[in-house]
Amino acid sequence: MKRNIIVLAALLLAFAVTSCDEKQQTSRKDRSAGGTSEILIVTQNDEQWNGMIGDSIRYYFLDYQYGLPQPESMNELAHINVSGFSDMFKKHKCIIEVEIKPDMEKATTETAVDLWAAPQRYVKITAPNRTAWVEQFEKQKETFKLWFDQIERIRIMNVFRPSVDNSIVNAISKKFGFSLTVPQGFYIGKEEPDFMWIRKELERSSACLLIYQTPYLDTAQFSKESLVAFRNRMVNQYIPGPLEGSYMKTETEFVPPMLSFASDFPTDYALELRGMWCVENDFMAGPFVSYSFVNSNTGNLVTVEGYYYEPNQKKRDQMLQLESILYSVKFTEPSGK
Repeated sequence: MKRNIIVLAALLLAFAVTSCDEKQQTSRKDRSAGGTSEILIVTQNDEQWNGMIGDSIRYYFLDYQYGLPQPESMNELAHINVSGFSDMFKKHKCIIEVEIKPDMEKATTETAVDLWAAPQRYVKITAPNRTAWVEQFEKQKETFKLWFDQIERIRIMNVFRPSVDNSIVNAISKKFGFSLTVPQGFYIGKEEPDFMWIRKELERSSACLLIYQTPYLDTAQFSKESLVAFRNRMVNQYIPGPLEGSYMKTETEFVPPMLSFASDFPTDYALELRGMWCVENDFMAGPFVSYSFVNSNTGNLVTVEGYYYEPNQKKRDQMLQLESILYSVKFTEPSGK
């Protein structure tokens, strides 16, 4: 998805967001720029971008995001040659730089956080030839993806944090013993002893957060089958469909839920379940992502989930926003401490 420099420059200016305050040394950095899930690829020449190096980058980062009803790539890619890598482009939030140096013995990877702007992750792979470069990229690409996703969530939360809805945050904290940074525009649609449905309803779309829990008894509760059954038990009971006798359930036939370890989730251990929901006896459907973990303060297995509904529209960016809210989990201190 190569973009010309004029379009890229416009995006760099249009999508600038507030900088990250998590580290004091980054407070004086310029705000990073770039479109949602966009990565800037800097090469020495067009041949690198159009050849095996660019192919390996595109094959990985432009793969489809799992669990979306319409095909959408995980990322967007923008390209520029190093001769045009000016200060303006150095403010991009996610950068991979390609360098071929024939006199090198082996490939190396350099990385930096908030080098020219904040939040930002910069990666540079230098190798003696194209084959060595691709081999180095293949070994580390999943780590790069993890880093770039972290930057996206930081940027989104920097936008959401000033507009946090404290009434919802406090209600979550009181009920479950942890907080989520929920921005204004959401409201609590349903609250049960071990369940909360937090909704944002617009004319043609619905963005929702779910929190549900059950006593943690055994590691078997973390199996995919158990987590899907847990989800179905909660949503079947508490989320009705538009027609009598209709209710939400997990799609398991055409898009089976995918379970994976969430290595960077802000709890000691969490599993990600990603897939699609649908409505029994109706035609509604959409994507969801959830994170399940044990709250050591309460002894409960907790699932926090985001799901989205907007017919015939792309949903990747909206799901990323919900995912970012889920990643804001922060345990509250038990009373008496």
